[in-house]
Amino acid sequence: MSKPYLSIVMPTRNRAHIFMETIESVLNSSFTDFEYIIIDDFSDDDTYNILKDINDKRLKVYRNNKNGNCSYCNHLGQNLAVGKYIAHVDDDDIIFKDKFEKQIQFLDKNPDIKLLGTHIETFGENVRPAWVFYNEPEILDFVMTFYNPLCHSSIMYDRLFAEKNNINYNINYRCSQDYELYKQFILKGGLIANLDEILCKYRMHNIRLTDVKETQQIMTDEAEYVKVDLLKRFLNEEEIKQVRTLLKDFPFNDYNTDDVEKAFEIITNGNNQVKLYKQQIIEFVLNDIKNGRYKF
Repeated sequence: MSKPYLSIVMPTRNRAHIFMETIESVLNSSFTDFEYIIIDDFSDDDTYNILKDINDKRLKVYRNNKNGNCSYCNHLGQNLAVGKYIAHVDDDDIIFKDKFEKQIQFLDKNPDIKLLGTHIETFGENVRPAWVFYNEPEILDFVMTFYNPLCHSSIMYDRLFAEKNNINYNINYRCSQDYELYKQFILKGGLIANLDEILCKYRMHNIRLTDVKETQQIMTDEAEYVKVDLLKRFLNEEEIKQVRTLLKDFPFNDYNTDDVEKAFEIITNGNNQVKLYKQQIIEFVLNDIKNGRYKF
């Protein structure tokens, strides 16, 4: 029996009331050569019974014997996957019919790109504008140092590159495991890009980890660890401290443009042996900040 070309991983917990829309969007994809790995993280609703009753041979359902977390489930999902590429889908989002097909076409033609996202459309409660608007690896590599410019539900990545470089979801991360995963790709030399097309609908609601008060600080702290690791590529300890003092939490707001400029100047003049970022990229991003592109 041949291996599927694509592995799709989706952890879920207590989302029986909402996840069928997500599952149907995956099963109705125009690209059909995939396995769909769904990991029930010890739900106490009807999740597992609903999943077992879905009649599709591509679906592979696993159930944890205790509640872990998203990082653990995603880590396990990658270990179970056998496809050339792995795609992630959150259990409350919706993917477009041709999303997988278009991403695979792009990755097959551009083997230097190891992780690929797409643009997104937001919907649901308290809808805010999308934060995904850069496509080029050079720009994404730079802004990734300050915030997460990808949508987790949109990503697809090269499984063999990840395995060869010991890249996987860090089970010690509770909320920013996606951001930490992208960091691993960058530090191992894997280029990251976004398709310039909306191919995923990102659901906003009040029980997302991003919006739950108890997890917001955890997410902020974990994101800071990622940023520091990325800054270590080209700044020393004192310079990193200066940059992080200037740019706390989400850094690009209209009220702190002066601090952003100071931080970028430190990076430009840093004690890096190789200039990773051309001045024109920094000026491009700074111009977007000044023009209010980061109003999300």
